Amino acid sequence: MALCCVLFCGMMYIYFRPDTLKMFHFFRYIGILDILENMKRDPSVVSSWVLYNLPDGVWLFAYTIIIGCIWNFKIRDCWMFILVMPTISISHEFMQMPGIMHGTYDPNDVFAYIVALVAGFVYIYFIEKFAFKTVRRVERRRTSSLKLFLTMFTFSLFVLLAIGSDDTVGRISANTGCSFEKVEENHGD
Repeated sequence: MALCCVLFCGMMYIYFRPDTLKMFHFFRYIGILDILENMKRDPSVVSSWVLYNLPDGVWLFAYTIIIGCIWNFKIRDCWMFILVMPTISISHEFMQMPGIMHGTYDPNDVFAYIVALVAGFVYIYFIEKFAFKTVRRVERRRTSSLKLFLTMFTFSLFVLLAIGSDDTVGRISANTGCSFEKVEENHGD
C-alpha cells in the first residue's frame, strides 16, 4: 500500500509538476530526464488541490503505514515515531506564514497532513485489530535495534523525498544572485 502511494505521488510530480524540482536535477544526472520530459502532461487538467496538496498527504500516509508495519502495527509502540514527520511538516508549514521558512503557507497542506495522519492511525489500528488478530506475536517479532534502524532509514528516505520535491532550485537565489544552472557551471570549472 505504501509503495503504491509513493509511486502515485511520484508519477503526479513527473507528469504534472515543473522540472525546477530538485528531483529533476537528479534525473538529469542519471540520464533519464529526457525520457521523463516526454511524459509531461498539461497540469491544468488536474485540480490544484490534487496536484499540490494531495501528494503531501499521501506521502505522509505512506510514511505512517510503513512505520506502523515496522512496529508490528502496534500503535502504542510506534505513535511517537509516526508523529515526528507530521510535526516537522506542519511546523514547517506554519513557519512559512511569517517568512521564517521558505515557501508559501497553505492551509490545504495542513489539512492534507492531518487527514493523512488520522487515516494512517486508523489503518494501523484496523490492521492490528483484524489482520494480525490470529497471528501469534512470536512470529512477527523483530529486535528493537532493527526496528529503530528501519525507522531511521524510513524517516531519512521520506526526508529525501521531501527535499526532492522542493521547488526552490530553479529560482534565483536571494543570497547569490544567480540561478542553480550558473552555480553548477561555476563548480564544473
